[in-house]
Amino acid sequence: MRAISIHHVNLLLALSLLTTSIEAKQSDYQQPIQVDSQRQLAELGSDKVSFLDDVVITQGSIRITASKVEVIRHGQKGAEEMIAYGSPATFYQILDNGKPVEAQAKQLSYKLKEKLVILSGKAHLKQEDSQVSGDTIRYDIQKQQMAAESSGKGSRVKTIFLPDQIQEQVNDQKKGQQ
Repeated sequence: MRAISIHHVNLLLALSLLTTSIEAKQSDYQQPIQVDSQRQLAELGSDKVSFLDDVVITQGSIRITASKVEVIRHGQKGAEEMIAYGSPATFYQILDNGKPVEAQAKQLSYKLKEKLVILSGKAHLKQEDSQVSGDTIRYDIQKQQMAAESSGKGSRVKTIFLPDQIQEQVNDQKKGQQ
């Protein structure tokens, strides 16, 4: 029973380390989205545009790189979804606290209206020295929440954090309670 409680404590500390310090740079979402690629294919009847070969998307401090990106409009303007494919596709953002968040996966879905990033296939998210990897990671920028899952087929969610960061987190939480 003690091993289970230690496991749960470690899990809670790791998740709080990643989720409480993730505060997206709000000014990013006021910036235009720029897409740079070698080729572009528009399917106007389907409300879909594909960008191919060495794709780079920027919006403020956000930077997404991929070999292919499909932009699909779901209803009204602003409800687009960008689906990036790569080996890996990458996501990078500098947070309001000045620290970067880096993520990568085989597929990266960025839902603009919901401010949601879903990483699928060898997903990996890193903030400072903390890292989480799994089959799927959901990073809700608006709610400042992250969830990682494994497919259960021999894979597991893995978290790496440094003991010094845990102590900093505990000290920060104590200061916040005073």
